[in-house]
Amino acid sequence: MADEISEGHAGGGHQEAGELTAWDRVLLDRTQQGIPLESRPFAAIARELGVPGGEEGVIERLSGLQAAGLLRRVGAVMDSRALGYTGTLCGAVVKPEAIQVVAAHVGSYPGVTHCYERENRFNLWFTLLAPDRALIEQIVSAVSGQAGVHELVELPIERRYKINVAFRLGPAGPSRSPAPEAARASARPEARERAIIRVIQNELPLVTRPFAALAAECARAGAALEEDELLVELARYRRLGYLRRISTVLAHRRVGITANGMVVWRIPDEDCDRAGTSAAQFEAVTHCYRRRTADRWPYNLYAMVHAGTREECLAHVAEINARVGAYPYRVLFSTREFKKSSMRYFCEERSDAELG
Repeated sequence: MADEISEGHAGGGHQEAGELTAWDRVLLDRTQQGIPLESRPFAAIARELGVPGGEEGVIERLSGLQAAGLLRRVGAVMDSRALGYTGTLCGAVVKPEAIQVVAAHVGSYPGVTHCYERENRFNLWFTLLAPDRALIEQIVSAVSGQAGVHELVELPIERRYKINVAFRLGPAGPSRSPAPEAARASARPEARERAIIRVIQNELPLVTRPFAALAAECARAGAALEEDELLVELARYRRLGYLRRISTVLAHRRVGITANGMVVWRIPDEDCDRAGTSAAQFEAVTHCYRRRTADRWPYNLYAMVHAGTREECLAHVAEINARVGAYPYRVLFSTREFKKSSMRYFCEERSDAELG
């Protein structure tokens, strides 16, 4: 799954979930859903939530949470399909003694955003994004040929039911349905748009006017525009589907969400859309897809389920499965994280050559 699945371990010296204040939880719940596209977004959040200390209080608290390692990043969450990228999920059967070497090879590709060891005979799983199908095939072939790799299945997406990596930290409330998807752009972004997208993928500065700072970065990259023009451009990217949101992204294991399982079902084709739509309604599900099957891997519905413990995760799975139906399924828990990163789009291009 191309955008955002974590399994890292908390290190010493970092703030843990138990140290989050009630205001931290409210603030993180709000900012995971999106940071307003306006000149002073943190002032708007302070007014909306009534945060003590106002705008400065929001900036100071987010800065502190980031320094404590509880935020993986603050910035743009893009849509790979709308940007013209293609993606896939791969599972490999790797000799245990070779798994670290193979994982290092897999992680060396910039388009590999996640790479995990999971509890299954297919023990190494990774997601891969690329500008075209030819590069996907080239990388899959190279990984398949690595010493210690016995088998590899490639499982491209056939339908997406949900991507919503936002974890509720505050009091339980009404279940949040997946946000409707924006209309997808009909064409790959043009040269100037690609130059701007390369910049907005950077960290959003935690300052009073963060979009003014990003606009200055765009100007240095050869795409001159003012703060108000950048905000108009970002709103347009949202309408086109390039940009899902600008938000905080949690290092969620460090805030107490320590278990995740990839649940896979084998469902008749005629019932998969109904089952996928049902599974996507659960808050514990962050990603839900229909994928192409393989000869040695017959599962077609996938959901990532997150919880505080393995037991809680399995309880969620049981509830979801009751809604999905009595179909064969497995839960593949992560046991080790080898790579987790956000995709950097269009960085294979040179902006100076484009904008010449």
